[in-house]
Amino acid sequence: MDTTPPPKTDVRNMTQIALCITVLCVSSYLVIPLPFTPIVLSLHTIMVNLIGLILKPKSAGYALAVYLLMGLVGLPVYSNGTSGPGKLFGPAGGFYFGFLIAVTVISLLKGKKINFWRYVLVTTALGLPIQHACAILVMCLHNGFNIAASAATVSFPFIPGDIVKCVIASALGIVLNKTVRPATSDYNT
Repeated sequence: MDTTPPPKTDVRNMTQIALCITVLCVSSYLVIPLPFTPIVLSLHTIMVNLIGLILKPKSAGYALAVYLLMGLVGLPVYSNGTSGPGKLFGPAGGFYFGFLIAVTVISLLKGKKINFWRYVLVTTALGLPIQHACAILVMCLHNGFNIAASAATVSFPFIPGDIVKCVIASALGIVLNKTVRPATSDYNT
C-alpha cells in the first residue's frame, strides 16, 4: 500500500489562473469592429501579455489552453462573445493560437526580476511577432497563401496599437507583480 501523501494543491496558483481566465473572457467583450478586416480591436493583447507577465510559464499556458477550450466547446468567450470551432479555426483564429504560444514564451523570458523595460521588450519583440506570425499563417490558409494580403488584413494595421497594449500590459504587470508575487518564489519554474 502506497503511503505517499497526495500532491498539495496550490490554491493560490489555481486562483490566479482562474482570475486570469475570467479577466481574459471579460476582455473579449470589449471590442471595436473594423470595416476593413475580420479582426476586431480588443483588450485580448493586453490580457495575454499580462497573463504571461504575472503567471509562471506552465500556469500561463494552462490559462490560455483552458480559455481556448472554453470557446471551442461553445462558451461565448472569444472576441465579441463568439465561440466554436468556426471562430477558432477561421480566418482570424491564428491570433488565438498565437496567444497560447506567446503567453508561454513571455512568461519564460520575462526574467525573475520585475523590470518594466524587460517586460516591454519581451512582449513587443517576442510576444507580438509570435501572435502576428500565427495570425498571418492562418489567414494565408484561408486566402490561398497570399502573404501580403494576409499581413495587410490581420497584422500591419494592428502593430502600432498592439505595441501600446504591450506597454500598458507591462505597466500593469509591474504593479501586479509587486503587490501579488511572493518575494521568495521562483516564478520561472
